[in-house]
Amino acid sequence: MLVKYKQSYEKTAMGLLAFSCSDKSPLALLELVRSYEEDPAKFLYLWRVGEDFVGIIGMEQQETTMFIHHIALSPSFRGEKRSYELLDETRNLLPLDLTLVGQGKTGDLLDKWNQVVI
Repeated sequence: MLVKYKQSYEKTAMGLLAFSCSDKSPLALLELVRSYEEDPAKFLYLWRVGEDFVGIIGMEQQETTMFIHHIALSPSFRGEKRSYELLDETRNLLPLDLTLVGQGKTGDLLDKWNQVVI
């Protein structure tokens, strides 16, 4: 289940984002989380399986396009199948008129997911 980020999840979000960021310093991760908090066009969702947060997805909306900047899963949940489940839930959460577009490494994953979904 996707859960919209709130400040009480800050440390969890930073930990999950560290799996997908090259700069894993606490300051860089905090700045990244804050960028999602402060920009109304950006959205950060944590993915909960059972009682645990096991993934995170960070997006930015520009008109009718939702750019996916960050996708990260905890090591025990990694794999394309789990990533696709996270993307499926994200797609179901968003209005159908929004196009999902990956950025950087997320672009390759999104391309593969689109081939499976279609």
